[in-house]
Amino acid sequence: MIEGVVRAGGIPIVLPVCDPQLAAAQLSTVAALILSGGQDLDLPGASGEDRWIDPARDLHEFALAEAAAANGMPVLGICRGMQLVNVSRGGTLVAMVDGHDALDRHATERHRIKIEQPSRLAEVIGGHTAEVNTVHHQALDQLGSGLRAIAWAEDGVVEAAQSDQFGWFLGVQWHPELMPGEVAGDQVFSAVVEQAVAREKS
Repeated sequence: MIEGVVRAGGIPIVLPVCDPQLAAAQLSTVAALILSGGQDLDLPGASGEDRWIDPARDLHEFALAEAAAANGMPVLGICRGMQLVNVSRGGTLVAMVDGHDALDRHATERHRIKIEQPSRLAEVIGGHTAEVNTVHHQALDQLGSGLRAIAWAEDGVVEAAQSDQFGWFLGVQWHPELMPGEVAGDQVFSAVVEQAVAREKS
C-alpha cells in the first residue's frame, strides 16, 4: 500500500494502532486516510476457528473512521477498510461469501466488475467495467447510512461504494496495492492523493 501512495505522488505516513482516544490527534498529521485490508472485523455473532481478528485494531480504526468523518477528511477504504466504514455507518457484512475463501485465492486472479455511471469509481477508472483481484471472503451486506454501492461482481458482491455525506469516501473490495501499473490499482491511489492535495490547498 505504501508503494501505491508513493507511485501516486503522495507521502505515506503509517498510523500505529494505539488508544482510540488518540485517533483524532493522529489524523491531525495527515491530509487523507487510507484504511487498508487485513483481518476480519470482530463482529458479534461471528464464529469460526480459522478467524483472523485483531480487536485492538478494530477499535482504533473505528475511531479513525469516525474522526475522519467528523472533519470531512478524504478516506479510501480497501477491502476490510470499506467493510469497516460500512459497519461504522450502521451497515452489515456477509460473514462468508460462497466460494470466496481468501486462503484459496491469489492476488493474481482477476474477475470483472460492472461500475455504475456516473460514479466516483467510473471517473477514477475511466469506464464502466474493470478487472480486479479477489482476495477476500467477507463483503458488504446492508449498506450503512450515507453509502451508495457503485460497482458489483458478476455474483452480486458489492465491489465499491462511495459517499459525500461525511466527506469524500471511496471504498473498494479489491486490493489496488497488489495491482501496480493497472488502472484499478494505481488510479485508486491517485484519486485519494488528489483529494488530499486539494484539501491541503483549500
